[in-house]
Amino acid sequence: MKFLIILAIPFMLFASGITLDEIIDKLKYEHPMAKSINAYESVYSAQNNANISRKAIVFNADATLAKPDFDDDGYEYSFGLEQSFINPSVKANILKSSRYKSDAEILKLKYDFLSLQNDVKFLYHVNCLDQKRIKEYKDSYIAFETLYLKKEKAYQYGEISKKEILQLKIELDRLNGNFKNYKNEEKKSRSNLESKILLPAFSDEVLSCSDTYEVSDKLLFSGDKESMQEQALNKKIQSVSSDFNRYDTMFDSFTLSAQYQDEIDTKRVSFGVSLPLSFTSSVNEKNRAVSMYKQSALEHEKQAVTLKRKSEIEFLQNQLYQSFENIKLVSSMSERYENELMPLIEAGYRLGEDSAVEYLLSKREMWMYKKDLIQHYKYYYETLFKLYSVLEIKD
Repeated sequence: MKFLIILAIPFMLFASGITLDEIIDKLKYEHPMAKSINAYESVYSAQNNANISRKAIVFNADATLAKPDFDDDGYEYSFGLEQSFINPSVKANILKSSRYKSDAEILKLKYDFLSLQNDVKFLYHVNCLDQKRIKEYKDSYIAFETLYLKKEKAYQYGEISKKEILQLKIELDRLNGNFKNYKNEEKKSRSNLESKILLPAFSDEVLSCSDTYEVSDKLLFSGDKESMQEQALNKKIQSVSSDFNRYDTMFDSFTLSAQYQDEIDTKRVSFGVSLPLSFTSSVNEKNRAVSMYKQSALEHEKQAVTLKRKSEIEFLQNQLYQSFENIKLVSSMSERYENELMPLIEAGYRLGEDSAVEYLLSKREMWMYKKDLIQHYKYYYETLFKLYSVLEIKD
């Protein structure tokens, strides 16, 4: 996966701090979901072995007090052993079916964990954007506060009207209120990030924000391999196919037995075998029909997943391109407003050519461009990491 870099706005907020790659690496080894996946892999492995384990040997014993008509009383007893065995063909198919089911469950868990990682990447970018907004707004607030202090002195000397100083004071209070709101939003986005990461030690870490992804109008992705969701359905189809083969047999199991009997006048050893004849019942036939219906249903489900995925990829790619175009447009307008128009308005205000209201409205509009730009970046990253989840991009 490569990026064609067209437009970039740096987020060099900190010289150091924990990077996004470091966070993702920690998730892979320390997050509860990662540990859960490892635990489930062990569970399913043990469960698969349990499904085909040989049953315990059965010990039978009995004793009888016998009293024949023309003889003395006596005791009779017998004991024996029984061992059941699964048909090797059935056993192999049970093991295959169980393994395929387990693989499907693990793939689902891995997909959920991959989606979690992309959620973390998105929230990392959101928090970095919120920090960037606070930094820019703080600079703007301080600059305006400096201007207000100068104008306050000018008012004391009677150089400006009370109306103008009141307008400036109201604007200063508004900026201060917005600054507090933006700080609260940054805390909220940080909290959202921590709620996904679930690592207590992370709460003390500062984000690097120097490794945020560059925006691009073209993203190159390699391969059209099946998604994990499609692979999971393939595993389920294979599991059902193994179930079908399991029930396509003359007998499911057989039992061997040996017995020793000690009667009053006779001692004997006997051996036996019991074999259930599957063809005498319609159970296996009905189970095969169930397997066929399940396989058909799963194949249709996979087709639906494939079509939906293609549609989502196309939609998100178009949305991503539109977000890029919005960033490009708003960024251009913001730069021109700030670097070309605002200096003229500020100069006019200092010279008394423009009123305080005109100056304040221009400052607000300039900040609205910056605010919109930050929001368009958020939309872009939200779309990008949704696309990552659909495409199942890991890095």
